[in-house]
Amino acid sequence: MESLKRINTLKKVSKIVLLPFTAILFVLTSVLNMLFVGNVYRWESVDRTVGLETFQRSQGVTTDGKSWIFSGKTGLVRIAFDNETVLAINEEAIPEEFSENYGSAHIGGISYANGYIYAPIEDSKKWEYPIVALFDGETLEYTGRHVILDNSLMTRGVPWVTCDTENGLFYVAECRHSTELLCYDIETFEYKGTIPLEKEVDKIQGAEMYKGKLYAATNDATRAVYEIDIKTGEVKKFFDRIMYQPKLIDNFGGEGEGITVLPMEDGTVFHALDIGALFIDSNLRHYKEKPYTE
Repeated sequence: MESLKRINTLKKVSKIVLLPFTAILFVLTSVLNMLFVGNVYRWESVDRTVGLETFQRSQGVTTDGKSWIFSGKTGLVRIAFDNETVLAINEEAIPEEFSENYGSAHIGGISYANGYIYAPIEDSKKWEYPIVALFDGETLEYTGRHVILDNSLMTRGVPWVTCDTENGLFYVAECRHSTELLCYDIETFEYKGTIPLEKEVDKIQGAEMYKGKLYAATNDATRAVYEIDIKTGEVKKFFDRIMYQPKLIDNFGGEGEGITVLPMEDGTVFHALDIGALFIDSNLRHYKEKPYTE
């Protein structure tokens, strides 16, 4: 508790000290981000982070219903809904045994279920050991439980994981051009088979379940969010996000990251994470439910 108080105090002091520099970054990235807005479904509000804290909130987002939980490349952080107060942090969450034995170096899009964070961890660029590990939902500490997925099924690491508590499963999929969801028992980690998709979904970065359907956020050409019916495999585009289209080069204009779902008092339900054009800001954008984008 004392360490969290120090972290929050240091955050406030550093913001005051670095205020002029942060203001310049904020203006610069805001101007560039505005240039990269396409024909998109508008968000209701946005929680923005600029500067070093961006690295703590650069991969995925989930929620325990009481706070936001973010993943960075190597860490986890739990933030109050005020977007300021740090409730828990694990800056080096990847267990040392994973780094030493498997070369693990990257955390992807996370999901929360039954008091635990399910985190995908991979040996980026080698793709030999796709791992899903469990972390305590309160402290963010590694629980000692994990599973190494079959790398003949997951050939390019494991970019995200989604928990489906209603059906007792968690889902993962290939990094690019996903044509099916791979299903695992949420308790035993036993492989349960696949859910074929009626059409491929490219570059999924994170997903969450809502009312029996899976909502997958991508880093495709329009950084779209898709609705997937897990019973039929039907895929519908739900909405496009705020990034530049078409992409001139990979990730030009920022990067679409993960998504979580939580009905809020302001009427928003979907909360999608993205990284801005200069990769110095992360943005958690809050959306209401809406008709499909055709």
